[in-house]
Amino acid sequence: MHIQVVGASRPQFDREQAQAVLRQVADAVRALGHESPAEPLMLTEWDIDRQLTPELVRKWHEADLVVVVIATFVGADMIVKIIKGMEDKVVLWAVPEPSVGLGRLQLNSLCGAIITNNALKLLGQRIPVIYADPKSDEGRRELSSQIRVIKTVQALASTMLGVIGQRPSGYYPSDYDELQLLSQLGIRVKRIPLERAFDYGRQVPEEAVRVGVVEAQRLLVGSDTVDPQQMVQSVRAELGLKNLMRDEKLQALCVECWPQYMVDYGGAVCWANSRLIDDGIMAGCEADVHGTITMLIQKHLSGASPFFGDLVHLAHDDRLVFWHCGAAPLSLAGEPQRASVHPNRKVGLTVDFALKAGSVTVLRLHRDASGQYLLMAIPGEALDDTLYFSGNTVAVRPHTEAKRVLAELLIDGAEHHFAVGYGVELGDLERLAERLNLPLKVY
Repeated sequence: MHIQVVGASRPQFDREQAQAVLRQVADAVRALGHESPAEPLMLTEWDIDRQLTPELVRKWHEADLVVVVIATFVGADMIVKIIKGMEDKVVLWAVPEPSVGLGRLQLNSLCGAIITNNALKLLGQRIPVIYADPKSDEGRRELSSQIRVIKTVQALASTMLGVIGQRPSGYYPSDYDELQLLSQLGIRVKRIPLERAFDYGRQVPEEAVRVGVVEAQRLLVGSDTVDPQQMVQSVRAELGLKNLMRDEKLQALCVECWPQYMVDYGGAVCWANSRLIDDGIMAGCEADVHGTITMLIQKHLSGASPFFGDLVHLAHDDRLVFWHCGAAPLSLAGEPQRASVHPNRKVGLTVDFALKAGSVTVLRLHRDASGQYLLMAIPGEALDDTLYFSGNTVAVRPHTEAKRVLAELLIDGAEHHFAVGYGVELGDLERLAERLNLPLKVY
């Protein structure tokens, strides 16, 4: 990631200390493995109009992220001028005073950040402020989190999400407002007939199908228990959807997975979704657009494959059980990965295993009764547990009492689909919600 670092200062303060702070922020960026200028530019408040050359502004616009270091106190007008047109990829950094009790303020950086933040909020701009010593672990962790958030926002804004078919009757949570998604998240939607996806599956070359079947047999225990033709059709669905995504330039998709795939096409799309998610392509079930976007958020924040599932059971020992019918990514398996068939439709290929243990955040991009978006987050621990129901399950012990979490979800009208994200940090979600101007409710 290419990150520009630029300083803002007033000459009346400690110039040498301000310059040192600026270099330390650039060092922190490089320590995290990102590109940054070795000698970042320090802008001065009285000379900024001369310093802001078209070439310099172009460099900033070409960068993935711009860190503006408030190296000393400055007026808010200076920062507004610097970040104009780049508000969606700017982070401000203020630093603690290098010494106290020894006379006048050397930098007064925090006060500069506060006056600037006040102005930006009144302008309707939501730009994060890091307040930390750039040499500290805390500062680098905060910067790393902000980078993940910026990457996620940018990824959402460049996403074309394919909706294959339509939602099942009565599955109202799968409805969506296309213009709202575009205006609030930058996500575009492309509707694609289910029959077109079937055609792509049918057109996959025989040799590619053969290789895909061999791979499925290698990865799954008991693949010989699944009807061979259903396995072939499931592999065709996987490869066909990949080709469709390539041709339509999609970054994610959600599929009308039943009953047509099983009845008309002859194979479950569960295997395809499992494989796509582990390939970094978020694939949701039952044409659930918001559930798929929830997975996108988790994938970009943590880098790990998430699990798309229903909340189906409150266990007596303070755990919530999430289940789905056999489309979990294999990377999340907590036990041997078994080949199976859909538990209700009895059509393969699906996967059968309990998910692994680990720190998780269960998440849902929720749309409330007024049509407004809200992020619902349940931090907790996925437990090393047995498979509760055929398909895939994960038992999550939330940080708050499970019974209370369920009660609050019902009061708030939560949807039935959630995404279980491994390694998703609550702090990242808080920063993302602020950046996207979305409420975040933590259960």
